[in-house]
Amino acid sequence: LIMATLVEKEVLIEIIGSVVASVAYTVDDDNQDVLALLRLRGELYRMDPEEVDYKKELAFIKEKKAILESISN
Repeated sequence: LIMATLVEKEVLIEIIGSVVASVAYTVDDDNQDVLALLRLRGELYRMDPEEVDYKKELAFIKEKKAILESISN
């Protein structure tokens, strides 16, 4: 199992910020998908890069992004 590098971890955090910002005006703050992304961001900040499964977390973020974009459009 290949784990993330520091750069990949930071990329995941940035992607989450971008996704949340892109729907901030059209989706409620208490939306469960937004909250899940914010929880993940907090977890990523606390984790060592070696603990992060980059592909798994990226897939999760993409799934939530698709859901949020369908709600906000």
